[in-house]
Amino acid sequence: MNMTTVIEAKTNKPLASCTDQEIYLALLDIVREQSAAHVKPVKGRKLYYISAEFLIGKLLSNNLINLGLYDDTRAALAAAGKNLSDIEEVEPEPSLGNGGLGRLAACFLDSLATLDLPGDGVGLRYHFGLFHQSFKDGVQNELPDPWLTAHSWAEKTDTVYPVELAGKTYNARLYKLAVTGYEGRTNTLNLFDLDTIDETIVHDGITFDKTAIDKNLTLFLYPDDSDEAGRRLRVYQQYLMVSAGAQLILAECAARGCDYHDLADYAAIQINDTHPSMVIPELIRLLGEKGIEFDEAVEIVTKTCAYTNHTILAEALEKWPRAYLDAVVPQLMPIIEKLDELARTRTKDESLAIIDKDD
Repeated sequence: MNMTTVIEAKTNKPLASCTDQEIYLALLDIVREQSAAHVKPVKGRKLYYISAEFLIGKLLSNNLINLGLYDDTRAALAAAGKNLSDIEEVEPEPSLGNGGLGRLAACFLDSLATLDLPGDGVGLRYHFGLFHQSFKDGVQNELPDPWLTAHSWAEKTDTVYPVELAGKTYNARLYKLAVTGYEGRTNTLNLFDLDTIDETIVHDGITFDKTAIDKNLTLFLYPDDSDEAGRRLRVYQQYLMVSAGAQLILAECAARGCDYHDLADYAAIQINDTHPSMVIPELIRLLGEKGIEFDEAVEIVTKTCAYTNHTILAEALEKWPRAYLDAVVPQLMPIIEKLDELARTRTKDESLAIIDKDD
C-alpha cells in the first residue's frame, strides 16, 4: 500500500501541505477501513468481557502496528517532511480507564484479537474519565478530562437498549470501538452512553449535580462516593452497563441461532471485579422474560458467567445497602432474594450470604 497516495486521496492535497490534524483524520479513516477488513464471523462461544474500565491508551500507532502499516506510514510522512510522533500528539487519550484493572482489561482485548479469538469488551462511554490532574502550590487540582470529539474512535450506532432505573426508562446508546489484533482479527469494545448527557453541568473542577441522572450518568468514571447521591450514582452506572450489555449479548447470540436455553454454548461472560456483578441477576431476569423458569435460568447463567477477583481487601469488595437497590433496581430484588435463599442452602456461613444481617 502506497501510504502517500492513500493519505492524499483522503485529504485531496499534497501530503507535504497537510496539517497534522488533516493527516491524523486521514489515518483514522484508513485504519477504520483496514480494521473492518479483519472482522471475522464467530464460530462457537464468544467471550464478553464486562468491565467498568478499559485503559486502552492512544490507538493510532497501536492500530497502525497491528495492521502492518506503521513503517510505511512513518516513511511516507518523513518523505514529506512530517513526523509521525507529531501526528500522534493530535490524538486525545481515551478517558475510559484509570489503573491496573482497566489496563488488564485492555490487554485482554488486545490479546484476544491477536490470538484470533472472538472476544468483545462491554463498558461505559465516559465523557471525562476519572479527572485530569494538575498541581499548583503543592495542591492537587481536579479538572474534567474530555476526549470525545466528532472524530472519536468509538463510532455511534443506531442500536439502543431500554434500561429501567428507579422506575424510569433510559435509552442506552451503543458505540463500537474496533480492537485490532496484531496480525489477527478485529474485535469490538462495546460502550454504552445516554444521548441526554449534559457536559455543561460540571463546574468548579469536577463538581456536578449527582441527582440529575439523565444528564450525569456517564460523565465520570467512579464518581465521588463521599455522599449518598454519589454512591447511588455508582449503582445507576453499574446497572446501565450490565443491563444494556446483557441485552446486547442475548441479541447477538439469538442472531447466531441461540434459543437462550443453550446460551452457554454461545457466550462466555467474564465479570471484571465486582462492578458488573449485577449482570448475574439481570441475565436471570431477562431469561425469565424469554419464558425460562428461574431454576433453569440460574443453571444457564452459572455456566455462562465467570468472575475475576483483583484483591481481597475488604474496601475493594463492594457492598451496597439494600435500600439503594430497592430504590434504583427494584426489578432485580426478587431475583437477588431467591439467589440469597439458594446460597444459604449451600452453606451456614453467614459471611457467604448475598444479603447479610445488616441488609
